[in-house]
Amino acid sequence: MDVLRGKWKEKCILNVCALLVLCWSVDPYLLAPPEGSQCPDGSHYHNANGTCCRKCHEGFKLKEHCTKDGENSQCVPCEEGRTYREKSNYVKTCLRCTLCVDNEEEESPCKKSRNTVCRCKKGFYKNRINSETRECLSCKTCGPGERETQPCTQESDTVCECKDFYFRDKKNNKTCLPCKICELTADCQQECSSGTHPTPNGVAKPEDTGWDVWSPYLLAVSVCVCVLLLVVVGIMGVLVVRRKPKGSSSFPSVEITSQGSETSTRRLIQEDPENVLNQSIPSYSPVCECEQEPLSKLPDCVPKETKISELIYSVLDQVPPRHVKELVRSLGVSDIVIERAENDHLRDTKEAQYQMLRIWAKGNAQGGGEVLARPLLYHLLDKLRDMDLGGTAEELETKYGDQ
Repeated sequence: MDVLRGKWKEKCILNVCALLVLCWSVDPYLLAPPEGSQCPDGSHYHNANGTCCRKCHEGFKLKEHCTKDGENSQCVPCEEGRTYREKSNYVKTCLRCTLCVDNEEEESPCKKSRNTVCRCKKGFYKNRINSETRECLSCKTCGPGERETQPCTQESDTVCECKDFYFRDKKNNKTCLPCKICELTADCQQECSSGTHPTPNGVAKPEDTGWDVWSPYLLAVSVCVCVLLLVVVGIMGVLVVRRKPKGSSSFPSVEITSQGSETSTRRLIQEDPENVLNQSIPSYSPVCECEQEPLSKLPDCVPKETKISELIYSVLDQVPPRHVKELVRSLGVSDIVIERAENDHLRDTKEAQYQMLRIWAKGNAQGGGEVLARPLLYHLLDKLRDMDLGGTAEELETKYGDQ
């Protein structure tokens, strides 16, 4: 019996080895499904029964497998706003929509075929902890001695660097210190020894104050201001000369000439009779015209007469009607007189204005009451210029002043 048992064991071992060799020699492709039963790539799948079924579209999940090759599987849609599937599939569950976390806002909502898209709020950037976890951190603000080289975005934080004449403190990486306090150490020597920084030895290079950049502009502005001031002074000088009555700078006024002509002539004759008698009176005068006669027969220089009526009509022709009443008031005529003239000539405005000016002119009339006194003419011209009617004043002065 022991002999039989030993032979049986040997036979079993041999059979097991032969079986293993047989299994090893079998072609694995013989175990695969027939070639005609393979499913199209991407759009179909094999179910547990070996049937080739069509996958569910994105936004759907599998409910039941098909029963024949090539048929559509029974699919149901994911729940809108809560679950989704972004690709074609043959699974029986949908993925849960992502919820935006703190400091995030929804960029696009969750759909059946698309997950929620979240983004960080303004002033925050996304920091990915791993492939599935993220957080939104507050954007950094550049501190003292720093300048911004890259602004904060949705995916990256603000990037800051030290300004010129500053260096990064190795002990505190968030601090930029001025190169003025840089010690003779390797920490700041390399940063502060560049061309844009002062040298780290005891004497620092003078910082750029910006004068070299702005000095040309400041110089140009100063020149423009000086030129403008010169132009303003020149215009003021021209206006002063134009407002001054002609002949007033070189010749005496009518009253001075009329009152002092006889006295001046007698004084000149007494001082140098021969010189005076040999001279003739100039043929031009800004205020009067005199015949060239010897001084022994020379009468007082009398200006040509300016008729009041003629001057008034010239004023009314030149001055706009709406400014006449203002002119009359500036000449000293009272409102009572103005109102009386308007009431006396209700239907003739020009006649009423004529009477207002006549009342003013008759106050110092000469030559029987119809000749205007010369000072009143220049007073009238000054008032016209004060009312910004310089053109009218020039025309009247040209017509009546150079006589």
